[in-house]
Amino acid sequence: MTSLHVTQEHYNMVTSNSNSQKYSDTQAIQNDYPTVSPSVFGSSITSVDTLINNMRVNNKINPQFKTQWLKKRQKVIDSAISTTDTIIINGKKPLLQTIKRPVNGQVAIIDWLNITFDISTINEKYRRTNEDDDQYMALCQAAVADFAPMLARIFGKKYSTISQNQNGANFYKYSFNFGENYGKICIGGQRDTVLIMLNGTGCSLAPQGWETYMYQFLSSLDDKKQKPKITRIDLAHDDLKGEYLDVHVLDQLETDDLFHCGGAPHTVGHLGNWKYDDPNNNGLTLNIGKRDSGKFARFYEKGKKLGDKDGEYSRWVRAEVEFKANDRFIPFDVLKDPSAYFMGAYPVFADLFDYERINKLEIIQKISEITLQHSFDWLKTQGGKYFSYYSTFMSPEEILEMIKSDDPEDIPIRLHLPDEFARQQAKIGNKLIPS
Repeated sequence: MTSLHVTQEHYNMVTSNSNSQKYSDTQAIQNDYPTVSPSVFGSSITSVDTLINNMRVNNKINPQFKTQWLKKRQKVIDSAISTTDTIIINGKKPLLQTIKRPVNGQVAIIDWLNITFDISTINEKYRRTNEDDDQYMALCQAAVADFAPMLARIFGKKYSTISQNQNGANFYKYSFNFGENYGKICIGGQRDTVLIMLNGTGCSLAPQGWETYMYQFLSSLDDKKQKPKITRIDLAHDDLKGEYLDVHVLDQLETDDLFHCGGAPHTVGHLGNWKYDDPNNNGLTLNIGKRDSGKFARFYEKGKKLGDKDGEYSRWVRAEVEFKANDRFIPFDVLKDPSAYFMGAYPVFADLFDYERINKLEIIQKISEITLQHSFDWLKTQGGKYFSYYSTFMSPEEILEMIKSDDPEDIPIRLHLPDEFARQQAKIGNKLIPS
């Protein structure tokens, strides 16, 4: 990468009436094309109380600082809504997968976050006035460099490394990656606002308690002047072992109107080889709603999509709900209690995810019954006419002998859950019979 130092004119423009402060090389903007490389801009952002925010405190002068900070940090960790885990996906090659897991009574985690705020949140001096394009790019780069410490305060230092992209994004003139592709900062135009996009990887690798620090940051801003806003948030739930979520069952639940919240019927999309029940185990996806609407649900077999076709996580199903602010207001409280908003997205979610009211065994039983009934419905639709015809000259026993699999242990994937549940119930004398 090459860089071009700021001209004296540009330097004077963006640093006037501010306290200059040098940042380390890791916080300087690296560019994919020749442009300015600002490195001396002061930060004027509202503070969030983390260790990085006080990294220059001399412990000899303030020996209680570290102890006080550790107590506050531990309090945030103890009340965190998610924690980071690592699992191994056994596909063609073992894959180390970092995931977020909900804790402290939560059932959903945050998997994507977009926020916007007015440029004055960083500093009013970065608002565009009469600058030409080159001067305005220098101004935006300076603003991004000035915001980098806040990323470190919320997420840690590895999130504060900034690199500029060739093009803008999301209708902003310029875009910058932060961290190792953890998200983007978009700036330039758009009524002098700034967009921060934290992607799925950024959410997965963020430290425990980051949601609290983000909530504190947004809540500290002035609603009228700095206009903080959550414009998109994705909430997700993982059934890692496929114990109670099944895309076929969810599809049937949608058919039964259990996702209906009023208004027109949902737009439903099926991705993958649904017609032949995914013979190659590449994974199926069920979409409910339109991607550009205010609410959109996605259910997919993530383990298979990651390459684990027959292993421990081959039945991993992820449920995601994407909320956008284009037709609704997204409150900051979603950062503190994502499960409340996740479970309120669709009526059926109260039965699927409310562990305080319904235990896992009851969930599995309900899903098993629905799955088994759905399999009979499918069989009747696909082969009912054939069976009716065969029965005119063959007995039921002869028909079954002709069509059943040669391998009695060859159980269809969608029936694994009801089969396991039926075996457990058989031990205590109960039977699994479709309603």
